[in-house]
Amino acid sequence: TLAILSSLLYSFASADLEIAPYEVTKTHEGWEERSMPALKWVSCQGFDIRPHDGISHEIVFFKLFSYIDGHNDQNMKIPMTAPVSFRIIPGEGPNCEGNYTMSFFIPTFLQENTPLPTDPEVYIEERPAMNVAAMQFTGFPGDIEFSKKAAELYTMAAEEGVNVADVPLWTAGYDGPNVIINRRNEVWLEM
Repeated sequence: TLAILSSLLYSFASADLEIAPYEVTKTHEGWEERSMPALKWVSCQGFDIRPHDGISHEIVFFKLFSYIDGHNDQNMKIPMTAPVSFRIIPGEGPNCEGNYTMSFFIPTFLQENTPLPTDPEVYIEERPAMNVAAMQFTGFPGDIEFSKKAAELYTMAAEEGVNVADVPLWTAGYDGPNVIINRRNEVWLEM
């Protein structure tokens, strides 16, 4: 596990990560509207009250990391990309386990000939094109901070007359754990 963690930290620190493409269609004060194209992502589902802070987060992350570390049908090491996204469906009531999907963007050069996962819990997701309201912020957010930012985004969009969904909540992290300043985090709400 230490070798995997070292490799992960090195990959985040040493390379310019390819970022999933999107187009900013309109800029607002503190947020923007985006058009995100249909793309492939490698994904894994988790269940937890706290998708970012709970125990399942690490388990799901390392399943996805194992895929890019060569545990796929082509035994190919795949470059880390950004962002790591979460699609979160909250539980029905207070303190109820929610369903979330954590995903890594498949690099552009593998969008057509994508290696298939060998772990049955990991799958290639053909995410359809979507339009989102997006808010960017810094720091090391956990579940509460992501929720606060999503609530702020929802309010700002409503004040501008833009209809957004409150479920699912999308979150995105663009930096590895070794980046301590100018970190890029986002919340997305579907439009």
